[in-house]
Amino acid sequence: MEQTASPSDLLRDLLAQRIQDDPEFWSFNALRSRSGNHALFQYPAMMVPELQGALLDDLLAIEPDTSLVYDPFSGSGTVMLESLYRGLDFHGSDINPLAILLCQVKATPPTLGAAQLAIRRTISEALTTYSDAQAPDFPGVDKWFKPEIKAGLASLREAIKHRSNLVTRRFMWICFAETIRLVSNSRISTFKLHTYTQDEIDRRETDAIKVFRAVAGRNAVRLKLHWTKMSAVGDDHLPTATLLPGSVTDRWVAPRKADVLMTSPPYGDNKTTVPYGQHSYLPLRWIDTSDIPGGFDPALLNSTSRIDSLSLGGSLKHADDARDELAGVSKSLERFILEIDSAPPLRRKVLSFTRDYRDALSAVSARLKDGAFCFFTLGERRVGKRTFPLVDITRELLEAENHEIVTIIERTLPGSRKRMAAKNSEGATMAREWILVTRAWRKSDHG
Repeated sequence: MEQTASPSDLLRDLLAQRIQDDPEFWSFNALRSRSGNHALFQYPAMMVPELQGALLDDLLAIEPDTSLVYDPFSGSGTVMLESLYRGLDFHGSDINPLAILLCQVKATPPTLGAAQLAIRRTISEALTTYSDAQAPDFPGVDKWFKPEIKAGLASLREAIKHRSNLVTRRFMWICFAETIRLVSNSRISTFKLHTYTQDEIDRRETDAIKVFRAVAGRNAVRLKLHWTKMSAVGDDHLPTATLLPGSVTDRWVAPRKADVLMTSPPYGDNKTTVPYGQHSYLPLRWIDTSDIPGGFDPALLNSTSRIDSLSLGGSLKHADDARDELAGVSKSLERFILEIDSAPPLRRKVLSFTRDYRDALSAVSARLKDGAFCFFTLGERRVGKRTFPLVDITRELLEAENHEIVTIIERTLPGSRKRMAAKNSEGATMAREWILVTRAWRKSDHG
């Protein structure tokens, strides 16, 4: 009697078939830019929508009853949108309040007509009614913004605050955040806050309202593609997104357990990889934070690095104390620590990150249905001139949580590679990524 193939075998075969048909399929070399709601704001290190979409399509082919996707590191909402476009509900979290606002806007944007009307009124009122509005006062405001830019942003901010519809107002805040990114004195070529030279600042744009008009106009047009995709989902089930601000390890009982986890966790501590919080600091200083879903803790803006210090590996306290326990779970980590043992600061950073990473993986596993498929998009940075083996470490940590390893996909990144902070011997531009595919099982039921 012929044995029926398991869902793991079926998915493994489907994913392998992609490469047999096209060896470069997972690289997505032909893609040039993001479109629709994926492009509303330039968030750091965004995932490839088509890649996550293809993974979901292959999963749905073998698990058609899938209904809920979970991303504990939601970021710019790539997984969220691709889930919604397939009629799937979504649960997501992020420690960065700007990411939560961005995801909310992408999931529930205004209509094209409502957005265009709000843009016209905002610009008109910024130029007239609120032309003398006061800018928020915060440390370094004059360092990061020229006087004329600050005046224009203050007028826009006041005009946006007077938009009566919350959905439209949140959309306007995202347009405003992208405007701030473009007109501040911080270089747009890096995710860290780093000023242009004075000569460069003198030559830069002086009209914030003009930049906002262009940004908001482009974003309004992008809404058309979003609503076209959502209309194709059908009326039987309108998918919803539930967004939770805060750390992955915060106490939270999911209203229902997820069928699939799809995420791209940090590749290291934010300060030496991608400083998401620092990238968001200036917009958060200008946005009316009362409009951010789930509330906002003002202490997150106590410094430009506060959000990043609360992220995985943000605190080095007691890092060395976790060494033996972590090494007992991950032999790859144990070997790597021995290689950098002569550099205690690097060792503590790696141990701190891995300790927090393990705790995060443990927390998310408890929010999944038994047998849920999991997709982790991973990259490997260099620490102390050595490659940090995140893929093997993740695999070993997940196996300790009773995950079944289904397959690992390797992909070459196209020309525009992901950038990470270059600082001494840490951080690098990555040329490859991996998708680690697993199934999460309750410890009493599997293996």
